[in-house]
Amino acid sequence: MDSRTYTVHQIYQDRRQYRVPFYQRAYVWNREEQWEPLWVDIQEKAEIRLQGGKPVPHFMGAVVLEPQKKAGLLGVERHHIIDGQQRLTTLQYVFKALCLVLRELDQKALLPLVENCLVNANPETMEDKEVERFKLWPTFRDREQYIKAMTAGDIDKLKERFPDSFTRGGTLKKIGADHPPALEAICYFREVMLEWAREPDAEPLPERTSALVSAVLTDLAIVCISLGEEDDAQVIFETLNGRGAELHATDLIRNFIFMRAGTDADDLYATLWSQFEAPLWAEQQKRGRLNRPRLEWFVQTAVQAQTGEEIDIGRLYAGYRRCVEGDAALSSAGDQLKFLNRYAEHYRALVTGTGSSPIAEFGRHMSAWDASPTHPLALRVAAGALPADEQAAVFEAIESYLVRRAVCGLSRKNYNKVFAQQLKKLTDSGGDAKSFRRALAELSGSIPLAYR
Repeated sequence: MDSRTYTVHQIYQDRRQYRVPFYQRAYVWNREEQWEPLWVDIQEKAEIRLQGGKPVPHFMGAVVLEPQKKAGLLGVERHHIIDGQQRLTTLQYVFKALCLVLRELDQKALLPLVENCLVNANPETMEDKEVERFKLWPTFRDREQYIKAMTAGDIDKLKERFPDSFTRGGTLKKIGADHPPALEAICYFREVMLEWAREPDAEPLPERTSALVSAVLTDLAIVCISLGEEDDAQVIFETLNGRGAELHATDLIRNFIFMRAGTDADDLYATLWSQFEAPLWAEQQKRGRLNRPRLEWFVQTAVQAQTGEEIDIGRLYAGYRRCVEGDAALSSAGDQLKFLNRYAEHYRALVTGTGSSPIAEFGRHMSAWDASPTHPLALRVAAGALPADEQAAVFEAIESYLVRRAVCGLSRKNYNKVFAQQLKKLTDSGGDAKSFRRALAELSGSIPLAYR
């Protein structure tokens, strides 16, 4: 592992590309919390330079990079961003805004220095010119709007490409618009840079723009930690992010899967993971005092259905790893994604109640109830070998059990344990509806005897 401090100009001056792996989150920095403080720091450094001083570099934090082996002579160097993608992406937006400002103010002497931090040279020696020309390549969720914004030559082109984000007067809408982050960031930095450069009674434009360019390129510093061949990027990613509230367990699970995907990663993402980026899975679902994205509840349910064991939602990532690392059939990234997709189809039918399958009908019947303790069992039944009529009979038995106990005013306590026990029996024996009904009938009391 190699750790060094660089200016942002040094980071971006070489012919290389920083890639945001698709297991990472989308870009989430915003104006109030990150862009405005960064601009204050840039402005302060520029002011010191105008006064003839030598500013102390502003430390922006650290990034962790994993160099990728280059197969042949063609192509640019590639580094995966294990940590720090928000910083490195924001700097690209700052560079882009600075280029727009230099052109608008007709101060182009320093423009090539800034453009060199955005685009790699010598496209004729690249393997994929449309991708490798960018110094930074974002994750799937950010890519389309990133390319549209970063390839716009001026503000008019941005207005043309993002018409819904601008008012008739040509300003960025402030109310009733959800702007793409790339566009909003570039417009913010462009606006404050232009305002600062055009301050009344200030130094001549060449002096102010030179101080601004110097502040951005040489007065911002980042520690780059470059991993060696012996370093485990997975462990480092978990150490940096695994205990932070800003990441969900499913972010770490996605990372765990795609770290093992190799050259099949793009295809696996497009065919087997991309469905989990749909709004359905991001919706917050509350159970008791816990409020989590539906994707987390699904993964917990799928792991429980697969293993027959209870999984603490607070330790979901650890539970998922135990599940797949203890099953040789789930060793590869493709196998894990197929496993999740197999259960996802049934889980979607269960929670939405759509479709004609037995589990969809069960979901419709139980929609007014908190039947989540039954979900792992329901998923196991739906994904198993029982014919449709047997599945329907199992679900009818569950409904009858819950409704009868509710009518009798009996406790709901320990339902998680009750249905986990029935799931375990079903997993071990592969039983049918008749044996399942008999097992439920054997339970008695306001709390099942086994748990008194």
